Amino acid sequence: MKLSAYYNEFDPKASAWIRQLIKNGDIAHGEVDERTITEVSASNLSGFSQHHFFSGIGGWSYALRLAKWSDDRPVWTASLPCQPFSVAGSGKGKSDERHLLPHFLELVRQCKPHTIFGEQVEGAIKHGWLDDLQTNMEAEGYAVGHCVLGAHSIGAAHIRQRLYWVANTGSARCEEQSGERRISRKTDGDESRKNIAGGGWMVYPDESGSQQRIYCRDNKYRPIESGIKPLVDGVPCGMVHSSDTSAPINADATQEARVMRLKGYGNAIQVHTAAAFIGAYMSLLE
Repeated sequence: MKLSAYYNEFDPKASAWIRQLIKNGDIAHGEVDERTITEVSASNLSGFSQHHFFSGIGGWSYALRLAKWSDDRPVWTASLPCQPFSVAGSGKGKSDERHLLPHFLELVRQCKPHTIFGEQVEGAIKHGWLDDLQTNMEAEGYAVGHCVLGAHSIGAAHIRQRLYWVANTGSARCEEQSGERRISRKTDGDESRKNIAGGGWMVYPDESGSQQRIYCRDNKYRPIESGIKPLVDGVPCGMVHSSDTSAPINADATQEARVMRLKGYGNAIQVHTAAAFIGAYMSLLE
């Protein structure tokens, strides 16, 4: 089978997870490179249609498939490290050694991919990260579009606000229009909520009518049952021990598996939000 995708991920456990997802057929067939991006050169990237940097557990490939972007259609993706800009990180910003945007931009300058999708924490904006991205991309002839989307915009049970961006070298440009494009599901109306007598909150069902989350007095939706599943609903399984890629493991069976799962999902993109962003971009090209 032709290798259509290049995955760059330096975490060996996440890399093993990607390889299992490839084996399962959940993401594009490809090759996993465990080197840090600082060791990757343009010559390493030939022969692939898709290039996924900082791959995590392969979420961008899965999101592209959800959006009907074929595996052999050229594209780059990058979820650059968020720790320098995250409220949960050190807050060093661009002085943090994990600020790897300059290395990624150098590969872009050398390879000139046609379309690039990316994602970053919203907090990076105030550190000038987005300004640097746009300035450098536009200097290389790219048009850049971006927006901040939350997972709740596509009906998920949590916020998870992220900066999504796309860069394109063609004639198609993502420009602001007078009419706002909404990537969300209608949630108002009596038919979509049920009042719970005396409780002060409402159950918000999904399209099938099953109760998934509650609308609380502080105007926030929360899962009815605690756990990680509401946060990663729809993400394909396929976790393996990094030392043995031949056999998947029960993600609930061991402490190692639980730690791997929390780290993998915590670093992963919200695939359905990403798919909605990709789909909106594709619709502009049609």
